[in-house]
Amino acid sequence: MLTPIRNFTATVDYWRIKIDQVINNPDPSILINQCIFTGQFCNLVRRDPTNATLWLPGGSITATLQNLSRQDTSGVDFGASYTGRMGALGGYGVLFNGSYLLKFEQEPFPGLGTFDCAGYYGGATSCGSPNPKWRHKVRGTWATPWNLDLALTWRHIKSVDHFGLNPSPLLNSVALGNGPVPATDAHLATRDYIDLAALWNINKTFSLRAGINNIFDRDPPIVSSTAAGPSVFGNGNAFPQTYDALGRLVFMNLTMKF
Repeated sequence: MLTPIRNFTATVDYWRIKIDQVINNPDPSILINQCIFTGQFCNLVRRDPTNATLWLPGGSITATLQNLSRQDTSGVDFGASYTGRMGALGGYGVLFNGSYLLKFEQEPFPGLGTFDCAGYYGGATSCGSPNPKWRHKVRGTWATPWNLDLALTWRHIKSVDHFGLNPSPLLNSVALGNGPVPATDAHLATRDYIDLAALWNINKTFSLRAGINNIFDRDPPIVSSTAAGPSVFGNGNAFPQTYDALGRLVFMNLTMKF
C-alpha cells in the first residue's frame, strides 16, 4: 500500500491461481480432432456400425466428467482512493478499482498443449464466459451538509473476441469444426455503465436510499446460442454474469432503525 500524500492511498496486487486435475467435460470437438490427427482418444469415439456416422442412435462421443489437466490464471489488481473537504459544502471522495487479466491458460488434456483465454469468450469447454483483459470501477461520492450522500459510479468492461479468433491451433480447430465465426459473435464490444445512488438520512430512525443503475440503458452484447454455450455460461443469448442483462434498473428502499 502506498500513501504518497495525505488522504490518498494506492495498492497494486499481483495474483496467480493454478488448478491441477480440473473436473470438467472434455470438448467433443477436441476428442474428434485428436483421434483423426494423432490417434488419441479414439476409444471415446463410437461410429454407427451401419453407416459409420457419429450421429445418434448408433454414433456417440463419450465426454463425461473427469479429471482433466489444468488451469493457470494470473493478473494485477489496482486500487486507489482519495478523500477531501469542500468547506461548507461537505466532503467528497474518489475510489478506483481495476483489474488486468494477464493470462487465463487452459490445458484440455495432459501434454496436449495450452491456449490462453484472456480477452476471449465462448465454447462450452473452451473459454466459456467472457474473460476481458481489463475492467474497472470508478466511484465518486459527495457527503453533503444536508444529510444527503450522493454517489456516481462508472463501470467499464473491455471488449472480448470469439475463441475461434484465438491464434491457438487447438481453439481454431474446435471453432472451424462448427463453421466460420458468425459476424454477430466475432466481437463483444466494450461496455460502460453509469450508476447513480443517493442516501437521505431523514432522522435518527428513518433513511431513504434510491438510485438508478445503468442510467443510459445499455443492452448486453447479444450472441448466438452456439457462442453462448449452455446455461452455466450464457442465458438468453447473453452473459448476465458479466453484463447488465436487465437494462436500466431503478430502486428505492426505506429503512427504519429501532
